[in-house]
Amino acid sequence: MAEILDRNQQRALELANRYRAVMEQVGRALWAKPEVGLEEYHSAALLLSLFRREGFRVTAGIGGFPTGFVAEFGQGGPVAAILCEYDALPNLSTATPGANGHGCGHNLFAAAAVGTALVLRDVLREGQLPGTIRVYGTPGEENYASKAYYVNQGLMDDVDFSVGFHAHDENKVNYTVSAGTLTKNYTFHGKPAHAGNYPWLGNSALDAVELMNVACNYLREHVPTDVRIQYIITKGGDAPNIVPEIAQSQYVVRAARRATMDRVSERVDDCAHAAALATGCTVDIDYVDRTYNTVLLREYAELAQKYLEAVGAPAFTREELENARQYGDGSGLHQEITPLPWAEGYQGGATDEGDVSWIMPHVSIYVANVARNTPGHTLQMTAQGNCSAAYTAMETQVKAVSAMILDLFAHPQTVELLKAAHKKKMGEDRYPKNPAYWPDPKAFLNCQGVEISGQEIAVDFSRLILLPQDFSGRVTVEKEGKVAASFEQSGSAQSQMALGQGDSLSVFATGEDGKQQLIGYWNL
Repeated sequence: MAEILDRNQQRALELANRYRAVMEQVGRALWAKPEVGLEEYHSAALLLSLFRREGFRVTAGIGGFPTGFVAEFGQGGPVAAILCEYDALPNLSTATPGANGHGCGHNLFAAAAVGTALVLRDVLREGQLPGTIRVYGTPGEENYASKAYYVNQGLMDDVDFSVGFHAHDENKVNYTVSAGTLTKNYTFHGKPAHAGNYPWLGNSALDAVELMNVACNYLREHVPTDVRIQYIITKGGDAPNIVPEIAQSQYVVRAARRATMDRVSERVDDCAHAAALATGCTVDIDYVDRTYNTVLLREYAELAQKYLEAVGAPAFTREELENARQYGDGSGLHQEITPLPWAEGYQGGATDEGDVSWIMPHVSIYVANVARNTPGHTLQMTAQGNCSAAYTAMETQVKAVSAMILDLFAHPQTVELLKAAHKKKMGEDRYPKNPAYWPDPKAFLNCQGVEISGQEIAVDFSRLILLPQDFSGRVTVEKEGKVAASFEQSGSAQSQMALGQGDSLSVFATGEDGKQQLIGYWNL
């Protein structure tokens, strides 16, 4: 099917071959220094440096995430969002036992996003094609869902369509709905008493937690088959001889549709209230996080399938094929293109790509970076994520995605048709945007290169990981939007306002152009 490719698309295939080395460098560098969500400072710095060097318009520290960014190239025409993830997972290193590792292949996700952006940039430079590429660096996919924050804050409102990448064991267009998830904390408050002498004087918060769990376990029989109700007990009391005054659990409700998820979550709330009533306790219910189910668009999936088939399956070497047989189920790498299913599938995993798909047409093209039936979030996944075969597959992925995006740039009327189809599929459903939806500064590490002791603030420019190279400007440490201290070079100063326990401060870098970049937080 390669004959369907026009001159620009053929050029994109050539460029993907050329940028294979760059993609490998990025993927291997991220794999060698894996950082979990909200801690991807070195990973973000590497990507930011690359995009700045390559002539992209870069805005860093977006959405309240120091490690978030947008890198843009081109002008006019449709706006394409290229999603980029780079967070790792704990305890999944194959190099150092117990350390972080890329057990979900996000090093490959980021490398593919880089490769696609560079390919499209060169085609836009060389031709007369109007179009805008926008790479969204999205931290914490595994643990904090930054894309949901971007969507809520309107950072993607002017995007026409988006595309994602993911490591997989199969060459296919994703046509499987991922679950929506809703996470809440349930904190029960009882009355302490000596558990041996006077237990009747107490009200056990732990009893309430356990009664809620029993009630929810009975609830499982009466929810749709796509629903999952999962929990952990995060606090069970302080000592077994004291009637627990405070106990806490965390629940996650998953479902294929937002409405179902919300209804079941309300039933879980009812179980909590009932357990509190039965035990003479009270309960506080605190929202933690949510991601939305993915919205699949048949028309977009068919377009992606067309270009995946046009490019063809990855051209693995004999050595790559043989090496892969030690992983997964032993059958090696997938070497075909899976046909697009007739109907949508469903799987209980979740991704914040779902939030993006609620506001625009979105698709993901998967390629066989790993051997068949390799389980995700495992050491096997980590090991294969830095093998030669993973990058051979990625090259195919970049070719297919680039060709597809160039088709949409060349035919803006197709983009409008996709947007109309998306609107029709959503019907009366709307994403409930909240512009004030902002990450909690306390979820982040204290900014390396900043030290605060009492009322004294010290900044070491050489240790500020996200400070742009050859930075010339000012670094400010701010509390509630007001400057506590300002620095044009490394040094220390007394805070201009009182600092106290529990304060969260933001660290900003402001360049000569006046653009401000969030580079970290400090929590007292």
